[in-house]
Amino acid sequence: MRVVVVGAGFAGLMAAWRLTQRGCEVVVLEARDRVGGRVWSQELIPGDRRTVVERGAEFVLDGYDVLREVLAELGLELADTAMSYYQREPRGGGSADAAEVGDCAAWVAAAAGPGTSLAEVAAGWAGPPDALAAYLSRMETTSGMGADRLSAAVAQDATAGFGRRPSWRVAGGNQQVATGLARRLGPRVRLASPVSGIQQDHRGVHLSTPGGTVTGDAAVIAVPMAVLRGLPVEPDVPGRQRVAWERSGLAHNAKLHMPLNRPTAASAVQSVPGRFWTWTAADITGQVQPVLHAFAGTQQGLSALAVADGPATWAARAAALRPELGVDLARAVLTTWNDDPWAGESYTADTLTPAPGDPDILAAPAGRMHFAGEHTAGHWAGLMEGALRSGQRAADEVLASQHTAR
Repeated sequence: MRVVVVGAGFAGLMAAWRLTQRGCEVVVLEARDRVGGRVWSQELIPGDRRTVVERGAEFVLDGYDVLREVLAELGLELADTAMSYYQREPRGGGSADAAEVGDCAAWVAAAAGPGTSLAEVAAGWAGPPDALAAYLSRMETTSGMGADRLSAAVAQDATAGFGRRPSWRVAGGNQQVATGLARRLGPRVRLASPVSGIQQDHRGVHLSTPGGTVTGDAAVIAVPMAVLRGLPVEPDVPGRQRVAWERSGLAHNAKLHMPLNRPTAASAVQSVPGRFWTWTAADITGQVQPVLHAFAGTQQGLSALAVADGPATWAARAAALRPELGVDLARAVLTTWNDDPWAGESYTADTLTPAPGDPDILAAPAGRMHFAGEHTAGHWAGLMEGALRSGQRAADEVLASQHTAR
């Protein structure tokens, strides 16, 4: 069986690897000149391995079981960040402390009902207003969407904890997972091969690329939702599937990295009014990197930080938020995803627009096409773990369809 996989991010590579292990002939078509998709590791200061940063997905959290299995297979290890992704010091929004924010989070999670927005549920909070402001800033930043458009269900997602728990990164860079899988696949992975259209018929599925048409018995489409929406498909997917695609929420986020001029300890600080957070963390050496990292969310937040004009405004505000650190403003590096033609979004946002059955519809095959990607991962949507799990699921669907056809 010949299977064409579109996209060499975590989802596509995982699907391709699993299919190859099961004896399928696989071709992976990737639009970029690198693998990894929205997982992208790079040295902030070229030649300094202490400064490897994640320009895309970063933290490995509790429950990332599939990722840990893949790491073991590839001979990779995790590095403890020495800080907690979940626990951040709120600044700029009053006197809220971590305990008060945690109390607010627990109350919102308990009060969250189906079909209500995060803003509606939060309006019933009778506790300290500073805690609510810090909580909403954290959730909007993470989700890349305003509380009025977010489902209250975000209070219960996989990243919503507020207690101190460990977090990790792949030692040496998360992108090594993608490059490791790509090495296993070898020449099956074709870079700089964007797909401009898909046709399927009784003979197979046919994908248009700059180098000509690539045909397979089945295809796994593992591109971000923003890209998937604009990909011509003939005949089109069922109407309810197309509608579910259009209802899917697209998060708006960006990342910033700046070198530090002096040593520091591990830390995590949220700018409550700025809708961004900053952190310093350990790396493969076990020492805290000489780097300040930052992550911002929501269209309004990114606009206020003037990310469309470059890193200068955000870098200055991050430095003002963290006056105890010595940052090198001149070497700030900004990464955006919503204006990237092969991403169009940072990841899936849990908004009010999707219908209750949409997660299953997003993951459902359409004829010979099977779909993977973090947006199809249900509870794990938006996460590296979700991308890997979706690749496994899509590969198993293809294999099951092969068995049925026999």
